[in-house]
Amino acid sequence: MKTSDVELAPKGSGKQAGGTGFFDWLLPKGKKKDKKFKAGTHPSAGGVADAKTKVSQSIGDVLRLLAADGARRVGVHGDEAFYRAFQAESGDLATTWLSTDIFQDQPKGAKPLTAAAIRECDAIVTGGADVATKYRYSLRQVHAHAPTVPVHWVAQNWEFCAGTAAVPLEIEDVDALAFNHFEEFFGIKDPIQFRFEIIAEGEIRRSYLVLGPSQSANLNLKAMMPQRRGAICMKVYVAHPFLTRGRHYRFRVCGDVFWKDSFTIIHGSHQFFKNPDKIQPFRLIESVVRGGEVVMTVPNYDLDMGANDEIVIGTGSAKSIQKRARNKPVEEVHFPFSGKNAAERSYFAASYAGYGTSFWYALDQGFSQQPGKMGSIAANHLCRVGVDNRDDILFKPEERQIVETAIKSGFMIHPCCLPVTPDNDNLVFGFNFDASNPPFDDYWLRFYDGSGGFVGEMRYHKDFIGPAFMDQVLAGWTHPRKAEIRMALVCPDHLKTGLAPQRLVTTSDMAVRHRITGDQDFTEFQSSWRNVGADIPTLPHWLHPSIGIMGRTNVIGRVRTKGGFRTGVFVANASGNLNYDMAARVEVAAINNAGERLSHHLTLPAFGADIVWLDDVLPGLARHTGESGIAALQVKSADADLTAHVLGLSPQGAVGLQHLWGY
Repeated sequence: MKTSDVELAPKGSGKQAGGTGFFDWLLPKGKKKDKKFKAGTHPSAGGVADAKTKVSQSIGDVLRLLAADGARRVGVHGDEAFYRAFQAESGDLATTWLSTDIFQDQPKGAKPLTAAAIRECDAIVTGGADVATKYRYSLRQVHAHAPTVPVHWVAQNWEFCAGTAAVPLEIEDVDALAFNHFEEFFGIKDPIQFRFEIIAEGEIRRSYLVLGPSQSANLNLKAMMPQRRGAICMKVYVAHPFLTRGRHYRFRVCGDVFWKDSFTIIHGSHQFFKNPDKIQPFRLIESVVRGGEVVMTVPNYDLDMGANDEIVIGTGSAKSIQKRARNKPVEEVHFPFSGKNAAERSYFAASYAGYGTSFWYALDQGFSQQPGKMGSIAANHLCRVGVDNRDDILFKPEERQIVETAIKSGFMIHPCCLPVTPDNDNLVFGFNFDASNPPFDDYWLRFYDGSGGFVGEMRYHKDFIGPAFMDQVLAGWTHPRKAEIRMALVCPDHLKTGLAPQRLVTTSDMAVRHRITGDQDFTEFQSSWRNVGADIPTLPHWLHPSIGIMGRTNVIGRVRTKGGFRTGVFVANASGNLNYDMAARVEVAAINNAGERLSHHLTLPAFGADIVWLDDVLPGLARHTGESGIAALQVKSADADLTAHVLGLSPQGAVGLQHLWGY
């Protein structure tokens, strides 16, 4: 069944957390609309369970899955009433009654749920009285004896989590890591069944795998669908009696995406229960490529597109129409590089009606002077931003007063954190806010040494289009300690631009480039508006106001040793509170497919940052990751809310970058 078919209960109402700091007097008076936060309705946020995390399945739903999978021999784990009900609807399926009840069911002909019984089944279906216990026990048995046998359930209002990643035809291969994080984040110690799908035009390839706590699996696109005729969607779906306890339904894979002699690191998306008629406008700055093209995906994964079948491409008056095909789960839009002057702001822009999240893939060519270098790929999901420039983001007087007061009190509004490397390092990092709406060119930067000590600050006017790499930014800055800089905070110079951070939509990317090969990648910045120790009115943390005051870290990604790749972690203990002084004890762990940890520990002072290359600090890392050469990456700290990104480096000098994330 489609998750979009689930009938939702009416939303409850709740009040937004009030101000708790010394800025409360600046709050505008009067009734305000409650604001939604990405943390959803987690109990720590004072909310109630979200009905959108719920899903139900009937016998008919399960029979449709069994038919699609070609299952013929079905074990039915339940009481006699459920077995008879299922048997009555199952047609010519070969059903076997399975039960652990030695007093009622087995004397009537039910077989015990044993390894031998499981191996004789194409699938197992659970239902009837106490279905949750039966399902969980079935998963435990399947996990131990036949982890690829599907276990289905018939019940009401269980929880689900799911995620998707769209891949255009031009991509050569993908390794996507699916990690059972539910114990780490939600205390679920049960084995969990994962359903993996490759959704293509006219075809769905589906497989199942039961994973124990902290176990993981690599999903290789070529192995799952060797021949592709067009763009596809990789989907991961899990359902269980309890998962996030009403917090959200998000699940993300972490994928290495390969093209020519390059790769990029992406994370999956998660949009369900959305309106297929909702307009989704996006724009991407053209400077993400230096030649070649950008490919954007347009989702229609459930084939439930609304009446509007047009993709509107371009900005201003120069717009064109591309028609969508209703039978395609993923469409592609191709944007060739125009080669316009670097001082001209030009966008790859499109809008469409639907949901599911678009991805962009920058297929970059013709940039490198290195012999044999074929290309560079960068990719990410698109962030929703208006196609045409907005003119309504200038400060209102009360907004400017809050920002001025905060800055005078020692706060930097919505800073982003990035590493600063010495000239002899192969990697250089930069920032790019060029697709923000409306655009701006003025920035405030602050610089810190390797111990978190403040070095200096500058106001920077960016007079070109494209990523500003830190060697460029610092080239004209004369400071006796410039060589000591290891971390920078950057944010828009809001007071100079006159743009209110309360309403400004910043499309802000961290960039990394290999100094020798020219290979590069981008990921959206993870704001360091964290550890601030105060609730600034109208400027809450994007997840929830309480998290901005004090936080902790539990974020994940992937480790790759396969093919001789190296994995690094950029981790920083930063804040928008410039007087922040909390040191953070940090664990960086590689968790292999079997769920076993290999850890490195470090302590970061306030405003301290480091790039940790895992093969430098974890002896035996390649042996630990095993045959797959891919493992889960976890960064934890109970002391602070850290900024963390994963870096990948190939033996040929290709580089990948992606922020880590939590749940």
